[in-house]
Amino acid sequence: MTMQDHQTYRIGIIGASGFAGSEVLRLATVHPGFDVVWATGDSQAGTPIADLYPALASAYGGQRFVEYDEVLLEQVDAVVLALPHGASQALVPDLVGTVRWIVDLAADFRLQDASLYDTWYGAPHTAPELLADFAYGLPELYRDRIIDARCVAAPGCYPTAA
Repeated sequence: MTMQDHQTYRIGIIGASGFAGSEVLRLATVHPGFDVVWATGDSQAGTPIADLYPALASAYGGQRFVEYDEVLLEQVDAVVLALPHGASQALVPDLVGTVRWIVDLAADFRLQDASLYDTWYGAPHTAPELLADFAYGLPELYRDRIIDARCVAAPGCYPTAA
């Protein structure tokens, strides 16, 4: 997603009511190229974003968390998944080809070798055919792959801090 053309991109955040999702909401408020069209939080559906995160009240006004529904995808260019590890694997197959960009903040698409998921995350990968579609999102090492990627797997806190 390059911002060279100064276009505004419509984004949806799946899992926006959790910590990682709230950080995406916060970061999007200061990014001139992002317009958060919807933010899901299934357990918080119907709750105003400002009620859960008062610091975001000026940016999101009366916007409310919504329950995820595939029809929402028609409204956005990009989706950020801020779900617990393992949950993105069930959604990404439907997102690929439906939205232009996908960013997964969980560990679901970080490793290219599907056989390692059982070892490292305690369960086999349910969409191994999509692993090669994801660029590992550590720009210090993989900038050339990330810049044109349609799917990016966030590296997580440990590799980012190290």
